[in-house]
Amino acid sequence: MKFFKVTLTLAITLFLVYALNRSWSIQGKPLPPLGKFLDPFHGFWRNAETKNIAPASEAMMQGLNKEVTVIYDSTLIPHVYAANEEDLFFAQGYITAQHRLWQMELQTHAGAGRVSEILGSATLDFDRKQRRLGMVYGAENGAREMQNDPLMKKVVDQYTAGVNAYINSLTYELLLLEYKLLDYLT
Repeated sequence: MKFFKVTLTLAITLFLVYALNRSWSIQGKPLPPLGKFLDPFHGFWRNAETKNIAPASEAMMQGLNKEVTVIYDSTLIPHVYAANEEDLFFAQGYITAQHRLWQMELQTHAGAGRVSEILGSATLDFDRKQRRLGMVYGAENGAREMQNDPLMKKVVDQYTAGVNAYINSLTYELLLLEYKLLDYLT
């Protein structure tokens, strides 16, 4: 009898570990892995605390050449003061990604007609319509023109480096709630 109880407990534990660490689908709607999502230290609870929405600081921004000061006013609008333009554009990219990463990601996919990669087949008609508009072609031409202008190239490259620096600084526990809900990593 004792062996049976131990075996049953072990089987239930293994099943729960398996079940809570994989994605499931209910009526065609995907669910994130509930174990990771409900984890009190890394899951969505981490996003619920406003103290975790910390303003960018120079210590967090790896890649700056000189001092950058970011001051948030009472409505959390950042005011960026930098010693040079490169650091200014880098900091702007970092701060924008910190506050708008999900929006940036979704708008990029929407413009390219690739929302189905994130949200599933329910958005296929939207993607088809967006692809017909030719936004990718226009964006590629715009990017090519920006690369021809040395000043614009510097601005875009530094801004992009700031966005990428923020993305590279993220761990699962710091991911935005939207990424955790959809079990989607950039």
